[in-house]
Amino acid sequence: MQPTDIANAPTIVVAEFQDARMFRHNFLHFFVRPPMPLFAFRLGILHAFTLLTACICLSDAQMSTSFAQDDSWLTPSAIQEQIEKSFVDPPESKRMFPDGRVWIHRDEQAVVVDGYVCQRNAPLEMFACPTQTKEHEAIVAVFAKSQLIHAALLAVGGVPGKPVAFEPKFTPASGTTIRVYALWHDAEGKTQASIAQNWVRQMGKNKAMEWDWVFAGSKFVKDPDSGREVYLGDSGDLICVANFMTSTLDVAVKSDADNSGLAFDAFTDRIPKRNTPVRLVLTLTDEPPYGRDPAEPDAAASKELPKHLTEPVPDRVLQFLPARKKE
Repeated sequence: MQPTDIANAPTIVVAEFQDARMFRHNFLHFFVRPPMPLFAFRLGILHAFTLLTACICLSDAQMSTSFAQDDSWLTPSAIQEQIEKSFVDPPESKRMFPDGRVWIHRDEQAVVVDGYVCQRNAPLEMFACPTQTKEHEAIVAVFAKSQLIHAALLAVGGVPGKPVAFEPKFTPASGTTIRVYALWHDAEGKTQASIAQNWVRQMGKNKAMEWDWVFAGSKFVKDPDSGREVYLGDSGDLICVANFMTSTLDVAVKSDADNSGLAFDAFTDRIPKRNTPVRLVLTLTDEPPYGRDPAEPDAAASKELPKHLTEPVPDRVLQFLPARKKE
């Protein structure tokens, strides 16, 4: 209100008061007490929002339940405690190291190592890795460094060859052929078993991996800062399905980015739920590694799989994990 409007002050105040009442009326009419069509529209919006929120909450609850059933978070130390309670030491086997779950059986030329299922639905670069290394791209994580597995394989007669070479031409990994088996307990405490290849699927073919592993042996290098010897396989490359020059065990066939016919992921339906304690048994064999590069012209000629890939796990392997005793 300007000073010149003092004489007309009553009229101006009344007019402004009426404008304020009209504003309040319009506000209440449209926002607090809206007309019926507008009210119904906004009520419908509210109901739709409520329904959407309920659906999201239900979906989250279902996902949480599923996660709790199959993917609940457990630390490696908690899983190791479970293993120590449910897995007895393998019969007639010698523990290699006081602080590792690694045993050897010289007569059977077998190495036994405990771990757990860390992935069952992921692209793979290895079948097994040491804990706290490359669990995001492996099926099993084991409670031992790769160099300890290397030493155990030497103790039962394994002969390391050479890791894969890419220059001047591709040369596959070599060494003693190693069969890898996975043992675990089902809900009733009975021992279940599978050859490791059955847990690895060829992408796009829905069939298990058909190639054997060899004892490539990784390599030691000197750390320029500390001067100590470092075993490169300890970074995670224990039992690989993709070729690495650092692999302890590798497939004896070209399996890299240039060979699209050999890309692998986890065969989910065949793998027990995540965090399941698993005992791996690595056995030596004098047979050459099975497997042929599918890019070779005569690859299709060999269609019959060897017996170790098709027959049940041998009893001599099953003995390494007795059934769990009922409490």
